[in-house]
Amino acid sequence: MRNEKAVRNYKMSWQNFFEEITSYEEWHLMMYPQEYRLGERLNELKYVLSNDNKRVGEYYLDETERILKARLGVMTKDDFILFVKLRDEHMKINADLKDNVFRVFHSLTDNVVRLFGLEQDVPVSLFERFQDEEENVSNIVASVGGRKLTYEETVYVNRYHYIRGLKHDIVDEKLNGSVESITNTIIDPTETSVLKLDNDEDEGYTAILVVDDFMHNMAESNLFYRVQSMPFPVEIQIKAKAEKKSTTKMKLNLKQKELKESSMEQAKTGDRIDSSVSESHYLVRNLQDDIKKSDVSLINWIATIFVYGKTKKEVLNRAKEVKRHLKNWEIKCHVPVADQLSLFYKMLPGERLDTTTTNWLQKTTQDGLAECMFGVNTEVGSKIGFFIGWVDRFSKHVNLERAKLSSRDPVLFHPFLANENISGSKTRSPHVLITGDTGNGKSYLAKVIFSYITLMNVRSLYIDPKKEYRKWINKVINDSVVNRDFPLYVEHLKQFKFITLDYEDERNWGALDPVVFMPPKQAKDLIEDIFLQVYDFKGKDEVYTVFLQAINEVLEARQRGESVGSMHIIDMMQHSEESSVQKAGDFLNEVIVNSVLKLCIHDGSHEGLNLDNRVSVIEVENLDLPEAKDDYETYTSSQLKSNAIMLALGKYCELFGKQDKEEKTVEFIDEAWMITSSQQGKKVEKSMRRVGRSYNNALYFISQSTKDALREEENETNNFGVAFAFDEPSERESILKWMNMEVTEENQKMFEDMLQGQCLFKDIYGRTSKITIDCLFEEWEGALETITKSSVAYAEEKYL
Repeated sequence: MRNEKAVRNYKMSWQNFFEEITSYEEWHLMMYPQEYRLGERLNELKYVLSNDNKRVGEYYLDETERILKARLGVMTKDDFILFVKLRDEHMKINADLKDNVFRVFHSLTDNVVRLFGLEQDVPVSLFERFQDEEENVSNIVASVGGRKLTYEETVYVNRYHYIRGLKHDIVDEKLNGSVESITNTIIDPTETSVLKLDNDEDEGYTAILVVDDFMHNMAESNLFYRVQSMPFPVEIQIKAKAEKKSTTKMKLNLKQKELKESSMEQAKTGDRIDSSVSESHYLVRNLQDDIKKSDVSLINWIATIFVYGKTKKEVLNRAKEVKRHLKNWEIKCHVPVADQLSLFYKMLPGERLDTTTTNWLQKTTQDGLAECMFGVNTEVGSKIGFFIGWVDRFSKHVNLERAKLSSRDPVLFHPFLANENISGSKTRSPHVLITGDTGNGKSYLAKVIFSYITLMNVRSLYIDPKKEYRKWINKVINDSVVNRDFPLYVEHLKQFKFITLDYEDERNWGALDPVVFMPPKQAKDLIEDIFLQVYDFKGKDEVYTVFLQAINEVLEARQRGESVGSMHIIDMMQHSEESSVQKAGDFLNEVIVNSVLKLCIHDGSHEGLNLDNRVSVIEVENLDLPEAKDDYETYTSSQLKSNAIMLALGKYCELFGKQDKEEKTVEFIDEAWMITSSQQGKKVEKSMRRVGRSYNNALYFISQSTKDALREEENETNNFGVAFAFDEPSERESILKWMNMEVTEENQKMFEDMLQGQCLFKDIYGRTSKITIDCLFEEWEGALETITKSSVAYAEEKYL
């Protein structure tokens, strides 16, 4: 909704659609709160849980359902149904005389039978008369993303009107429902302003509001979208009927004559012409000009809003809230006291908007109806997935808790759907980008998603160069209260395998040596990139040549089974006959001694990093990470060495995801900007992304800037199928472009108003929405924590 051009295009497409179906005369628009069926969705995830974590995984899926239902009651999602009355043409130009005679005969017979108040069995041949029309309408509806309902869905949609707000099983109603039992509900209209619905399973109340008045200019009325922000389920229905142009012209001529006489009478008496008369005169003339166009017709329509609840008081309070909410947008509506039952039947599918319907009638052209924004909601994420937060429809909140409580739209996310050819998906890339300034919540989100993935049958790896994850997990494991109340969760956390790469511990030396952990053909480039971080070979061709020769010799020795490593390259340079090469070797040797480079340059006597654990976290001790905004040219010697370690880790991640095509793997790389800060790192990052295209591998790239992931010269924006963008004040324009949003002042202001823990989310379907990240489980919070609050910080919040 924040993309003005997209909204205009959407409304234009619906205006064109309404113009195209005007010849069908009548149609019915319905938005209803379909039950979310959260339990069924989450049960689908139980099939992807790993065997060793099945108990804890099922527990948290069940807890998700319990917590969300406790907060929201019956969870719903807004669904849209369009009914179009098919034409029954008695005479068809392309039919032969015999067929046309039969058509007229059947029509006359039907009318005679109805005249005597009788009923007759409907023959199959009746429906055959509409097949061509139905196919034609289906093709038109497909232009706005619609599809035919199945038989079972059609039965349920008709049945829904009699059980709205009542407890029922959708699957059971679809499969076991019959046409005969559709109306099997007692409708009690004896109480004013409401209807009481009662069936075998439940009872409840429904109130019907009618829209009485819109602004004269229907622009941005957005009726269907406006009511979706209510904190309870709301249903909207519009019955519309096209008016014949001859009738419209006659009425307009009469109205114009009436207004002219009124204005002349006021002028004669010396009164100022009333503004309403002038305004009406302008609207009539404008409409007269519009209907001269071939595609434009006047549409008569009535809009109703349904709310429901368990008690009459609850329903009427909800009706008041809807009235108050819509009044802010100059849309006036009220609850008819004595017309609830007649409106109920008027809004049933198939009921006609006949000439006797004159109350609450709206008169607009097709573009006025298109301004109601039928078919738009804020759904984002996966239909099947883990809960990660809430859609935020509003511009600003007092705090994060208010943002969470103001939404009824949960966000589900499945980590492995992008490359599975999902219908409607706009991407095939399983990779995920998480960006934003420090402290806005990107690491928190990454750990929420990683925690869910550890429950799945997926081999997962988290690169934690800041070495903070283990600290928080150990804190949870050692918490006596968590141990007592959540033993399953504690046992799950104990399965995490932490590997700390500390160069001060000799056992870690060579763990990331490319000669040891990489295939020889792939190791050469990485070895060269690592050495380039600490030595400049420019203008030193002789040294560079010997260096490359030494790499080849060491890799060949490794293939022969010899115990060699990258340190032997330096040894060969030190024993060269050329003094310049010797000096370079001596320099490199001094650079590596007692430095973090010992992790990736060693003699091959230690095993390289080899992780077969299902859940692994790699920490690197004593890394000197520069600031994300620092230029690569300004890196200190210590920071360049740390960058070399990140290059090796990146290459390891690539190999981690390539071991088995049939096995799902995922890597989370925190502070990933360190890899892309150099040209060598960009090559590593590019090859890491390519793994996901041919393997079941997903890369979570956690960085501070979209520029770390976007290489304009290669135009590879589609390499990330999903993106989460937290605020970064200096990059708001590029973030909006990345997230397929218009760069407007309003959208940039949206970032200013975002709270810590809020971000933009672009899903695999190309939809973008502002969301609030949320974790439902209190015991997880300790393991996800990324900031330690002091007592002063809590006191600051206490006196807000």
